[in-house]
Amino acid sequence: MRAAIGDRVIVEGTRPGVPRRDGKVTALHRPDGEPPWEVLWSDTGHSTLFFPGPDSRLHHFTRQAPSRQAPRPSVRPHPSSKTERSEQARPEEPTGGQEQAMPSNPGDLGRRVALRREQLGLSREQTAVRAGMAVRYLEYLETSPTAVERGALARLAAVLDTSVTQLLGGGLDLPPGRTSAAAHPVLEELARSECWERLSTDGVGRVALGTATGPIVLPVNYWVLDGTLIFRTAADGPLAATVGQRVAFEVDRIDEVLRTGWSVLATGDAHRIDDRPALAHLKQQDKPSPWAGGERDLWVRIKPTELSGRVIRTADDPTR
Repeated sequence: MRAAIGDRVIVEGTRPGVPRRDGKVTALHRPDGEPPWEVLWSDTGHSTLFFPGPDSRLHHFTRQAPSRQAPRPSVRPHPSSKTERSEQARPEEPTGGQEQAMPSNPGDLGRRVALRREQLGLSREQTAVRAGMAVRYLEYLETSPTAVERGALARLAAVLDTSVTQLLGGGLDLPPGRTSAAAHPVLEELARSECWERLSTDGVGRVALGTATGPIVLPVNYWVLDGTLIFRTAADGPLAATVGQRVAFEVDRIDEVLRTGWSVLATGDAHRIDDRPALAHLKQQDKPSPWAGGERDLWVRIKPTELSGRVIRTADDPTR
């Protein structure tokens, strides 16, 4: 069903007890007239974007007679600007007047939602259904800079096992672990096989080594290959001094929402990779690829002789 500017739209929830809402379409944001539509709600006077979802339906479109009065200005400007826009107008959750959540940088929210969803192996359809929102709205949220009603964002964060703050990109300039500990934390040792599982295939770790002026710890991108840890550095950089030395390599992860975390520590001698076939393979794969960029043509491998790990769980953790 399509709508035109000035059409009256009536929205009714499909679940018992959900009230009807009616309003007037004030803007069309796609050339074909398909959603999203900006609707001026007569019950609140607010203008919001409307995405038909599983809990609502549209019916009884009627063309309004032309009015000689000046059209009522929309509360929200056209979404081509970088201003706030609201989440879908669910009948039981009118978005007008509710607190809106805006990411720290336009576009961050959608990227973080999409990335977290992919990390959990969830499809867009599965995520939308569990969060109680229309699939087309979730698609719009992931691909367009937008503001979202706090309640909807909280449901989405719960589905994605994260927090509203993390989805909004807050706290990136602060160190992790600022939340208090769980009521009954449990500290356990990780088996060697579990340590390798936590290290996975790649990521960001920290290399610690001693120098003439004292110990230093620097972050590096690493890659796991045949039981070794490989990282790249500049030939004249401080990490070039690791070659021929015994070093420590540490990787950790903290989940502030679940108040859990883990840490893996590996120690071993660092060696320069000089084997030409091995170097050619690494260069071809561009592994590991350093985020800092620049010329980093020294590949170093660490063969761990000691590998240990710790994990913090909660007493009610179902994985225990």
